[in-house]
Amino acid sequence: MKLDAHRSAAAGSTLLSLVTVVTLVVYSGEYSRAMAADVSGSPAPDREIAIALLPERNVFEQKKRYQPLERYLTVAIGSQVTFKLLDSYQAIFAEILDHRVDGAFFGSMNGAIAQTKVGVEILARPVELSGVSTYTGYIFTRINSGITKDPATWKGKSVAFVNKVTTAGYLYPLALLRLAGYAGEPEKYFKKITFSGSHDAAILAVFNGEADLGACKNTIYDEYIKHHPEVQRNIAVLAVSAEVPSNVLGVHPDLDPEVKRRLREAMLAMNSNEAGQRVLRQFQAQRFVATTLKDYDPVFTMARQAGIDLATWPLRDTP
Repeated sequence: MKLDAHRSAAAGSTLLSLVTVVTLVVYSGEYSRAMAADVSGSPAPDREIAIALLPERNVFEQKKRYQPLERYLTVAIGSQVTFKLLDSYQAIFAEILDHRVDGAFFGSMNGAIAQTKVGVEILARPVELSGVSTYTGYIFTRINSGITKDPATWKGKSVAFVNKVTTAGYLYPLALLRLAGYAGEPEKYFKKITFSGSHDAAILAVFNGEADLGACKNTIYDEYIKHHPEVQRNIAVLAVSAEVPSNVLGVHPDLDPEVKRRLREAMLAMNSNEAGQRVLRQFQAQRFVATTLKDYDPVFTMARQAGIDLATWPLRDTP
């Protein structure tokens, strides 16, 4: 059985249309009024705050998850908050540098780079329903493929990475390869390297036999197999990375300090009011917590193991 990402996306589009209609009705009526009542003391809207989103999963699922949070923050901070879904992980740096967005939900690797090279200020990250605010990287293959955690079994195989600016989808498997003693270019070790662009697409590539092994983040993998048990029956996880911070909201260093304060306080206080609790449930989180550069130590360690200096990572035209 072969899963088709495009067919799934088309079906998802129909469902999303229905969800969007219901969502608009709800938010334009009683829900919006209840939220405004719950989130008191906010000034009148004064400007638009653009926040970029990484394309880490199916576009419809990504929009569905973040829409309620977008509306909540708009009410809570008194400024129009607009989430902008990016086409690639690389685009996030140009968007920030060129002031096309005021902030972004950064993954752990690009979040580490953004803090050290751009001065991005991290405001908060979510605590998942499981109670953790971190994720791990998975390396996986089809059952009975003969491939193991030992990188010696990867040689000459095809691999589905996510993007070169991802911890789970590139940095972690490269670190394992380097720790096993291979110091050459990954392109010369594998028969074929594919960059899928999203974590769920990497899963599909392995399941459909388009790649021998793949890499992605555990949160998306675990969520995906709940809806696709046939994937769970046919794919085995080989290795699990150290924990790294979940996607965080970081903002441009030049953003108005008052706006930063409102955003930070609104997110950290979401679990203290009824409207915030509703949105958190839809976002599949318990609450948001503060985050510091120290939380990224495992990312910097993994980068060193992979032979990558994040301080010299190119912010434009990333390969």
